[in-house]
Amino acid sequence: MKFPIKYIEDNLVWNADGECFAYFELIPYNYSFLSPEQKQQVHENFRQLISQNRDGKLHLLQLATEASVRDTLDRSKKLVKGSLKDIAFQHIDGQAEALTENVGDNQVDYRFFIGFKLLLNDAEVTAKSIFKDMSLGIRDFFAEFNTTFAGDFFTMNNAEVERYAKSAKFLAEKIGRRFKVRPLDKNDFGYLLEHLYGMTGQDYDDYDYHLPRKKSKHDTIIKRYDLIKPTRSLIEQHQRSIKITHGLDSSYVTYLTLSDIVGELEFPGSEIFYFQQSQFDFPIDTSLNVEIVTNKKALTKVRNKKKELKDLDEHAYQSGNETTRGVSDALDSVDELESNLDQTKDAMYKISYVIRVAGRSEDEMKRRADQLLDFYDSLNIKLVRPFGDMLGLHSEFIPASKRYINDYIQYVTSDFIASLGFGATQSLGEKEGIYIGYNVDTGRNVYLQPDIAAQGIKGTVTNALSAAFLGSLGGGKSFSNNLLVYYAVLYGAQALILDPKSERTGWAENLDFMENEINIVNLTSEEQNRGLLDPYIILSNLKDSESLAVDTLTFLTGISSRDADRFPTLRKAIRAVTQAPEPGLLKVIDELRREDTPIARNIADHIESFT
Repeated sequence: MKFPIKYIEDNLVWNADGECFAYFELIPYNYSFLSPEQKQQVHENFRQLISQNRDGKLHLLQLATEASVRDTLDRSKKLVKGSLKDIAFQHIDGQAEALTENVGDNQVDYRFFIGFKLLLNDAEVTAKSIFKDMSLGIRDFFAEFNTTFAGDFFTMNNAEVERYAKSAKFLAEKIGRRFKVRPLDKNDFGYLLEHLYGMTGQDYDDYDYHLPRKKSKHDTIIKRYDLIKPTRSLIEQHQRSIKITHGLDSSYVTYLTLSDIVGELEFPGSEIFYFQQSQFDFPIDTSLNVEIVTNKKALTKVRNKKKELKDLDEHAYQSGNETTRGVSDALDSVDELESNLDQTKDAMYKISYVIRVAGRSEDEMKRRADQLLDFYDSLNIKLVRPFGDMLGLHSEFIPASKRYINDYIQYVTSDFIASLGFGATQSLGEKEGIYIGYNVDTGRNVYLQPDIAAQGIKGTVTNALSAAFLGSLGGGKSFSNNLLVYYAVLYGAQALILDPKSERTGWAENLDFMENEINIVNLTSEEQNRGLLDPYIILSNLKDSESLAVDTLTFLTGISSRDADRFPTLRKAIRAVTQAPEPGLLKVIDELRREDTPIARNIADHIESFT
């Protein structure tokens, strides 16, 4: 089969039909903790993003990329500060050894890519622009001629690239109003292609795609071999699978395509792209090729279908038979769809939904495919593994490629595409930092960077400095907190620990390398701790000490500032202590007894009961 990609420049991809697509990575958004109202808002934002494209094509791609555990922890070393660097590096190396032994060298990391076919419809028509288009057409003809007959090189006109680049920049600004996106580059395309052609064990962030090009004033020349280099592999096609040999590794791959939707998909609850990530313990790639059918064409198609169904209904009536329930339900659905399209002026979308599953052996691949079939069946969606079409479905995953087969297309609205949860993920922690554990739903490692809290970083959900550890008795709250404090200090923090239960008294002695970085305060009833929280001791300003003493004693005794008898008596005693040569909270009792009134004696007895 002919390789569909003709040229790549930044995030732009030209295919063999001369179409240009702009590809972006949709930065995954955390979907796990959203309320139903927030989920509905995300759904509406994505629906508007889809429906704004009145013409052309879209390509949605969910890819199971790999992230190296060792490389992630090596990047984490760069975050270490302070005097404990050497010890921190030893701990990080130990973590790397333990993690690679338990979970392997790489972890699956799902990424979401979206490609838009670019249309240059907004250019003003002038004599100059017509002449420019003619000259570009002539250049393209000669470039295609040279490519076809000279063979090894492809020539691209720089002016055409610039025109599409401006359109792509405008598109990025429009998408950026609703979602965070990143334009792809040659390394992204190279990884994507090599992944599809059997590459495993390669960290996404460390991949480099060497794509040299020679630029002149008007044209850019690239070697065709460099363009198809990421596809170097041996592919053996079987009836319902293909075997891909990439280097020394071999994998068996099968493709499943959506054939029927047999029931309603309720939202929330139909976010297939989101649920796939936690449902399966093996990587899955999904491609959604979307062809936009304009509102006018969609209405024509719906009305023609309505006529066919009415003819079937009429035929059944004339022959004395009852209309089948399927025809009646279809007529109701067509009426509803026609009304909706007529009112909203929305487009329809012709989609090809293909899923890619791989395994080390043929049995493993089949077992995974069966699990996938069961999962989609529970969502009222039927998948099939077409006979003899594996290479064609494989090509649908390649950027800017066209739909391979029309046998399994579905006509849907923008609501259906938006409800699939594209870009939704269960995201915990940062890309690198302190390794704190793993997500039990997805199996992915969780890394934290406590020092970026309250820094006003763009995109953060909250700037609060506080953290809560919630769980049942014995569930590991104290252990988790201890671990986080321990690693935060290793990474360069200093810790003040207020430890009422004296659970961490041995830290200073046993973790002697940390003794200058931690300070532990135990609030026990021992004599050495007497007066440790006395307002007159912990604050250097006497006015502040007096204010805190009033707050403390009114809280303990329940005396309100509105109490006309007791509050002035207590306030007077605290003021006298503040003005004494050596003030202290216990001396308030002595001042009250010195006043020797019934109210003063009552307050003194009340306060003394707390000592």
